[in-house]
Amino acid sequence: MSQRQQDHQTAVTWIEGEINNMIRDLGKPNASAAATSAITLAFLLHAISEEEHRCYRARIDQIYADYNASIKQEVAA
Repeated sequence: MSQRQQDHQTAVTWIEGEINNMIRDLGKPNASAAATSAITLAFLLHAISEEEHRCYRARIDQIYADYNASIKQEVAA
């Protein structure tokens, strides 16, 4: 495996871990801060592509949209 591939795998593993932490901490202040920072840093270091960067950002947005929808459903029930 090349250094570039190793860097990519490391970045993806790090991002996935931070997204999992974010999911666990949803509802707490700044729950997405570490995940967002990991994604941005990995992109700036060229460890992930622009497409991956957009996909991860969209994933975080979707996680929050789902979370907010579930909160609204709980309140309505």
